[in-house]
Amino acid sequence: MTDQPVLIYSVFGSSTEAKRVAKTLIEEKLIACANHFAPAVSQYVWEGELCEEQEYPVLLKTVESLTKPAMARLKALHSYDTPAILSWSADDSDPAYAKWLSGQITE
Repeated sequence: MTDQPVLIYSVFGSSTEAKRVAKTLIEEKLIACANHFAPAVSQYVWEGELCEEQEYPVLLKTVESLTKPAMARLKALHSYDTPAILSWSADDSDPAYAKWLSGQITE
């Protein structure tokens, strides 16, 4: 049976960092691929101050069995003190794509 696809979302302070981290996770076979999105404006409160920054969102694709290791490695590689790292299961995935995704990192 194919390991279920999981999506991991994070944002970075630069496109360069986002690409470097994604490349490392792909090379270490913790994710199969990454989708980099256009810069976004993030608004949040940090240490009591309202902040508004440009950040670079990335959607990382992995499988259920590698989710925790991928998230831990992402956190270790990330430059933020408290990075946004969120994951959710992609239970309703195209079977052929799910098989390809799993094959990239578990074979």
